[in-house]
Amino acid sequence: MAMLIDRHKVWTYEDSLRLPVDGQRYEIIDGVLYVSPSPASRHQLLSLRLQFFFYQFQLEGKGFIFNAPMDLLMPGCSPVQPDLIFLQRDQGWMIKKSYIEGVPHLLAEILSPATRSLDRLKKLNCYAQNGVLFYLLVDPEIDSFEVLTLNNGRYHLESLSSEDSWEFQGQRLELGQYFAPLEVD
Repeated sequence: MAMLIDRHKVWTYEDSLRLPVDGQRYEIIDGVLYVSPSPASRHQLLSLRLQFFFYQFQLEGKGFIFNAPMDLLMPGCSPVQPDLIFLQRDQGWMIKKSYIEGVPHLLAEILSPATRSLDRLKKLNCYAQNGVLFYLLVDPEIDSFEVLTLNNGRYHLESLSSEDSWEFQGQRLELGQYFAPLEVD
């Protein structure tokens, strides 16, 4: 059954709790509800590989990694569901029973046709305003890996390709391996 969405309503986190559990991704940015379909298989593969990279930090006691769907509550965007949320070890206090509340150290989005402009504009601005230090944008269509680093309230871009590697806190992610196709029979 289709759900009617009031386009003039100012949505809140409490409103989002009453939305159906139907495989759609519901996010609220500046009071506007955004609905996205479930992601494609390549999107999920790249998200899993990036999550595994950050999971090494969790195993070493250096932080915590969460993947979507996980509600993140920050001013102006409550909830959003980034593909990945990385918290430093000292940010563990942000972990609540059903959501993360506060400003994470790093957020990552794997771009898809349905969310590309939302991730590159609305979410980017919301994350910068809240002080998210690192924002990763991965584009599976062109194998690009963008690292946005917050400096003086603005993101500065480092764009990488599948020939490059990315280093984060002493760990290296080889992007050629990261973007390698999934071998299936």
